[in-house]
Amino acid sequence: MEGKDGVRRLYDDLAEVYDHSRFLYLTRRLERCEEKVLREWFDKLESPMLDVGCGSGRYSLRLADRGVEVVSMDLSLRMLKVLLRKLEGRGVRENVHAILADGENLPFRDSSFRGLLCTLTFDHFQEPEKAVSEFSRVLRSGGLCMISTLNEEHLKLVRRLLRIPADKIPFLGESIPPTLIYEVGHTGLELQELLFANGFKPVKLMGCCHWGLFTPFIPEPMFKLLERLLVKLKSMRHAALHVVVAKRSPK
Repeated sequence: MEGKDGVRRLYDDLAEVYDHSRFLYLTRRLERCEEKVLREWFDKLESPMLDVGCGSGRYSLRLADRGVEVVSMDLSLRMLKVLLRKLEGRGVRENVHAILADGENLPFRDSSFRGLLCTLTFDHFQEPEKAVSEFSRVLRSGGLCMISTLNEEHLKLVRRLLRIPADKIPFLGESIPPTLIYEVGHTGLELQELLFANGFKPVKLMGCCHWGLFTPFIPEPMFKLLERLLVKLKSMRHAALHVVVAKRSPK
């Protein structure tokens, strides 16, 4: 599937099985690692928050449960419908506003938000510079921006092993055949430079999932032990996922 429309179609097709698909084993490990390094920052997030590429609401729901008002935005209508179903009976419906929109063209006024999340989404943007410029525009001065990105060096290795194009990554699910979509990783340093150029002050760079894209072959207990060790060593080179926290400088 090509381009932005291909990304949208994939997540529409995966929406109903995304949270529990046995084929997305690596995605679940990436999510768990990411959540651990972001946990300390969640208490610093204030209303209103923008969750770019919210998917089925992994972070939006947690923030809403804490009383934070969240605008949950995604390119996939079916993923947003899954999020809305999860909200039923949860008692936080008034805290979540689902918006169908594109992260490279945010439909919001300048300085609308106090915080922004973009997790496991940024690498699907074909114009990442434009996306960061939009993040800067809609954030208020002092607002926190949190972005995660896959280490491109790890993706290059996977592409060489699978002999797939340089800007694609494979997906598989119960509801779809093996599919290639656009996804290009970055390093945390690249992301920090991009944020700095668009009015952000980098606050912290973190790496996680240090056993990279081969983690499905490591038993869970060993994976957890090795992950704790390498997080302490702060080895960015071997981290499959880089997470950057930055603050919007005064405008």
